[in-house]
Amino acid sequence: MSNVGRLPARRVLTAPALVTCLVFTVGGCAGRYEESLHRDLSAARDRLAEPGETRAPAPDGSLESYVVYAMAQSPELLAGYQRWRAASLRISTARRLPEPMVMYAFYALPVQTRVGPQRHRVSAEQSFPWPTRLTAGADAQSARARAAQRRFEAQALGLARRVSNAWWTLWFARQAQDVEREQLEILDGLSELLRARVETSQAGLADLAQVDLTRSRIDDRIAELVEAERSAEAVLRGVISSPAGMALPTPAEVTGIALPDESTEALMEAVRAHPFLLAFELMAEAHESQAAAFEADRFPRFTLGVDWIETGPAQMAGVQGSGDDAVTVRVGLSIPLWQESYDDMQRSAEAEAEASRADRDHAEDVALAELEQALSDVRDSHRRVRLYRDTLLPQAQTTYESVMGAYAVGRATVASTLLAQRDLLELALGLMRSRAEHGRGWARLERVVGRRVEASPGVDSEVSASDVARQYEAPPDDAPDDRDGASESPDE
Repeated sequence: MSNVGRLPARRVLTAPALVTCLVFTVGGCAGRYEESLHRDLSAARDRLAEPGETRAPAPDGSLESYVVYAMAQSPELLAGYQRWRAASLRISTARRLPEPMVMYAFYALPVQTRVGPQRHRVSAEQSFPWPTRLTAGADAQSARARAAQRRFEAQALGLARRVSNAWWTLWFARQAQDVEREQLEILDGLSELLRARVETSQAGLADLAQVDLTRSRIDDRIAELVEAERSAEAVLRGVISSPAGMALPTPAEVTGIALPDESTEALMEAVRAHPFLLAFELMAEAHESQAAAFEADRFPRFTLGVDWIETGPAQMAGVQGSGDDAVTVRVGLSIPLWQESYDDMQRSAEAEAEASRADRDHAEDVALAELEQALSDVRDSHRRVRLYRDTLLPQAQTTYESVMGAYAVGRATVASTLLAQRDLLELALGLMRSRAEHGRGWARLERVVGRRVEASPGVDSEVSASDVARQYEAPPDDAPDDRDGASESPDE
């Protein structure tokens, strides 16, 4: 898909096109994306809160609610929106005619004419650049604004992924605490049983000390997880831009693991249509339009002027036309002498266009490699969740119950009981960790793809965070309603 080495063909301005450009030069010419940019800006603005304003409801614990809140409250996203808006507002500047000039002259020594002395002079003039200078300039700035919009959309997708990562980290810290506390309750029961046996000399103090040591280690892990929870809350609070006192609930359980139900080829095509990559192509288009604007500098500029000269009465009586004012109309034409300099400016813009396309090709290669990594992470975490849930954890539970039964009748040692319990604990934590990694992997996959990824059928999967982020995206640039504006534009 590389376009390196391809230079845009120079435009040939036909007579009808010249007439059209002259009309638009006088009346103003809209950039290619200008109308749709204003429409998309208005739609996006309705979803963003002003600083200090709360527009979204507090999260209810689901990942989707956190993403909705972050999209509405994020100052980072608001900053991206304002950069997009600023770029859109510069379109009118790009198509603006030079300022008209009004001059006044006073004849300190009046010029005596037959009809009277010339005493005052008022002039007004307006210059007009070659028509494509303004139309191509408006197209260039319009494409820059559309590129800023695509970067804003990519920013929203990135924010959705960061929210997902922070949410899953917090969920795992809380679930791990619950698992550890359950193990602590089991150890408390085992400790009471051992104390009773020590009193009847059926068990030794060494066994009791071993259980108490294991219990102390679990206490330490719970304290560590409590701090991890506080840290995860701080990260999530910062990502979603929530106030300090707002609660951050998470569900006790989450359901649904899945593999993508789309082919790798379909996902690769979606990656190539990612807003982040489209921004590079739009910048290349902007540079090409700018090259066309620079090319227009090689053609003459036109100037229209009007002079009014105030004339006093003639000194001699009876002179016909005595005191009549003079009015002149001027037409000027600039002579562009520095053709080599103008050509260098044009080629510079063309080189920038090729650089943008090369950057896009590099970014696409990186994105496709990240797609493979994300798919691998999703597949591996999916495999491990099923392994822990369906095989390892049931086996560990059966083993633990068997050892506890043997210990109750004196056929197992405390060490074997603690070993079985440790295996059960580690596998339970492994299941929680794999579930969180699957959620983070899925979020990464959808961020790379730039849209919701369809899951395999028959799976009760969570609402995709990317669904919320995609609400901020405009239609594709090749959509029929997005090709507005009356000026010429390079082919996409």
